[in-house]
Amino acid sequence: MYRRILAGVVGQGQTRDFLAAMREANDFQLERGIRARTAIWGAMTGKNNAVVIAADFNALDVLEKWTDMATVDSLFAIVRRTVRTHMVFEDSKVSIHRLAYHSEGLMTSEDATAPRKYMRVLTGEVQAGHHRDFVLAVSQALDYQKQRGIDAHTSVWSSMTGHTNGVSIAAEFDSLTALEKFDEMAVTDAEFARLRAATRASMVFLTSETQLMRNLM
Repeated sequence: MYRRILAGVVGQGQTRDFLAAMREANDFQLERGIRARTAIWGAMTGKNNAVVIAADFNALDVLEKWTDMATVDSLFAIVRRTVRTHMVFEDSKVSIHRLAYHSEGLMTSEDATAPRKYMRVLTGEVQAGHHRDFVLAVSQALDYQKQRGIDAHTSVWSSMTGHTNGVSIAAEFDSLTALEKFDEMAVTDAEFARLRAATRASMVFLTSETQLMRNLM
């Protein structure tokens, strides 16, 4: 599974028009046979009006088909340009990622990436030669939190653009209560703290960043 991310900032007072343009763009590509689950996330921390558009494709050739259509289909180009007009151009950034691990096992994007209401994202870089240790540490931490009633879908994505060791861990929750329970356990449970520390130990610490987001569409 592959994820195309457009991260940026929506212009002040333009959120409604931005979401309407995104719905039109999704309908347009679906009518032309491009099947991709697309979710829009709004930042709860960091920059005001920051958003992430995450489009998930089951196969690389579908992503390539989408890219081709964006280049050769003038009507689609107009639709996408409308989305961009509601964003601050200088703050926009595109990246491509590959699914490396999912807490629910191997699934299609239709099942695995059905968005929940809130998302906690840890981004950073894995130390060279430590990718296997990183995935193992993540899986052990996820097993531990699941045993203690933390209901979250968690996925690990490896960067295909930018820094080759770049990763992101996206944990999605159905409620703020579940997210708060996760944060509380991270502070009060020594074993969970140890497991999370093992994950961080495989990463380049100075590149790590955490964001909280809520689902907009």
